[in-house]
Amino acid sequence: MNFSQRKFEMAEEFGVETPGRAFDAAALDGRSEPAPLGTTHTEKLSALGHEADSLLAKLSSLRRKLAEIRKELHDAPASSSLVEANEQLALAAIHAETVAETAVSQLSDLARSSQRDPLTNLPNRGLMLDRLDNAIAAARRHETRIAVLFIDLDNFKHINDTLGHAVGDQALKLAARRLQSAVRSSDTVSRHGGEEFLALLPEISAAADAAVIAEKLLRALAAPARVGGHRLHLSASIGITIYPEDAEDAQRLIGRADAAMYRSKRRGPGSYEFYAQKASLARRELPHSSR
Repeated sequence: MNFSQRKFEMAEEFGVETPGRAFDAAALDGRSEPAPLGTTHTEKLSALGHEADSLLAKLSSLRRKLAEIRKELHDAPASSSLVEANEQLALAAIHAETVAETAVSQLSDLARSSQRDPLTNLPNRGLMLDRLDNAIAAARRHETRIAVLFIDLDNFKHINDTLGHAVGDQALKLAARRLQSAVRSSDTVSRHGGEEFLALLPEISAAADAAVIAEKLLRALAAPARVGGHRLHLSASIGITIYPEDAEDAQRLIGRADAAMYRSKRRGPGSYEFYAQKASLARRELPHSSR
């Protein structure tokens, strides 16, 4: 097989540019038509992963074939046509490698961004559900407990209405940072929507552990804050559910934590409430002076 044939075969396989043939990035990375509307979050991430794997495999094959050709060129008698062919193949490989690395990076960025809330950069609802499902499966295997905390900022509508949505967005970012700072490295804080957040506490030994974290969250939020030149006093109402006592699936754990949060809100800002009535009896509120 001569070098001209080999060069055009590589162009056909990888979509690299050769004389008389335009470069085709889609052919290089193997991307097909966009996923249809209605594709689930997990399916989209899986498709992105498959695309990235395919792209990396093609890039690896391209490098291997280029090495083979260079070896043939090295062993063959020198000629101007062979030198030209080698130069063209090297340029094509560099072009293809650049596009491949860019495409892999973009796929990776897209996968990450699809799991993050764009305002706070916290895990979004989809990623939290994935982590909660995994935590439930692990707790079931090891016969341990987990807690879900439903956190709703108190009187947040007043901030938006009186200070504007720009200040409201900054307040949400501040709240997200403070909530994250108050939990363990093994815990997850996510933005559930609007001014609502969730905290997942895996492997707790008792409900009292969740109460300790709830108090830390309330204290973190209550620290003096200044946003956009305005002094803010943030507080939240928190509802708590425990697996497996309160529910054994993600949706019920979240829904019942939401219900407990509304009970807590009726008692006044800056407090928490357990879903289970017997746990509610042990509910503790922060002293007013510490809010």
